[in-house]
Amino acid sequence: MARNKNGILGGFSGKVGTVVGYNSYGVDWMRGLPERTAPATIAEMKNRAQFKLVQDTLNCCKELIKVGFNNYWTKTGGMRGAVSYNKMFAVKEEENGYTIDPEEFKFSGGSLPGLKDVKVALEGKDVLRFHWDMEIGPDASAQDQVMMLAIDLEGRKSCYVAYGGFRNSGTDVLRLSDDLAGKEVHVYMAVIARDRSRQSNSQYSGMVVAK
Repeated sequence: MARNKNGILGGFSGKVGTVVGYNSYGVDWMRGLPERTAPATIAEMKNRAQFKLVQDTLNCCKELIKVGFNNYWTKTGGMRGAVSYNKMFAVKEEENGYTIDPEEFKFSGGSLPGLKDVKVALEGKDVLRFHWDMEIGPDASAQDQVMMLAIDLEGRKSCYVAYGGFRNSGTDVLRLSDDLAGKEVHVYMAVIARDRSRQSNSQYSGMVVAK
């Protein structure tokens, strides 16, 4: 960002894109930013690799991320918040690079109470059946809605529902797409408030192999 004291025809100070403006002895000058010639450091390469892994993984469910990370973790939340959170907590280093830890991965976060005693089972070849305790605790509503996610973290494919059944229904289903057939699918669940003001932390419910 640059500052312009003398209107559109005057000089400016600061950076605009690749141009830097400055004043020297009453004369306004502009110069281009120097090109970096030094190779990226090890820390920079690690940061880029981690960022790309998380970004590519989240892209397959980005519309759900916008709901689950609404106003959460960072000032703007959404995809930026989800990338920041998962890069910090879910990325694990292995001998040949980085991977996403399914138990640390999160698609939703917030202060709304989650669900208790969540169980998931595969019905037929392409339907996941979710069950949970219907108890309505403090600071929750029977009309809160569930969010469901099934994701292939390796292949970066997913199926999800952002606004599913009500908290007091105790069960709901998620139909899997054909591109998840035969894949190891990690399953998650969260809750969003009836007025959309907040949501719960997502809960990891294990892994199933889609048929």
